[in-house]
Amino acid sequence: MSLYDPERRREDPAARVGMALLRLSQAVKKLSLAEAEEQGLTPVQAQTLLFVRHTKPFLTSVGRLAAELGTTHATAVGVVDALVRRGLLVKEPGPFDRRVTLLRLTPAGEAICRNLDRLGQTLADALARLAAEDLASLERHLGALVWSLREAGALQVSEPCRGCVHFQEDADPGAPEPHRCALIARYLSEEDARRVCPDFTPVTLAGTGGAGAG
Repeated sequence: MSLYDPERRREDPAARVGMALLRLSQAVKKLSLAEAEEQGLTPVQAQTLLFVRHTKPFLTSVGRLAAELGTTHATAVGVVDALVRRGLLVKEPGPFDRRVTLLRLTPAGEAICRNLDRLGQTLADALARLAAEDLASLERHLGALVWSLREAGALQVSEPCRGCVHFQEDADPGAPEPHRCALIARYLSEEDARRVCPDFTPVTLAGTGGAGAG
């Protein structure tokens, strides 16, 4: 039976929660569309620019973008090309592998991203009305659901380095790149460590089967 079936929702708490999440997703989609349109963008274009801005600069490939958007490589290429034509993105070869094309923001793209960073503020304001204990409980349970969906391959989750099982903080104290990622065997600057990574694996879930390496 479908989540839209009122009889199922009456009998099944999971169905009621599922319907609530579907309705929330519809609200988020509507808000994202309105906020992106303020900048003359589609929601996917806005998400692409924010991906480039907040992801570690050596991970901003079109392939990574496609995974972030949950779309095909060809579709991601189309989104990128449109932003390149508008002068918001440029492509450049990767410093370690010239076969990999990385995405960079232009000054115009950076300026738009400063406005796009307000995306989701309406939703954040609505959540702020909840009591602190309710918000903490919601965060905990939604977090478990997010990681379950990630494990199922339905979602990509990117987070900054701290809290990741692969992150080695101050592995080389005092160096320009003091931190190290054991997954890619590479040293990171503090700025890089603060940017998100699609291979983030929480320490609390490592080895439990609750998250994969990504």
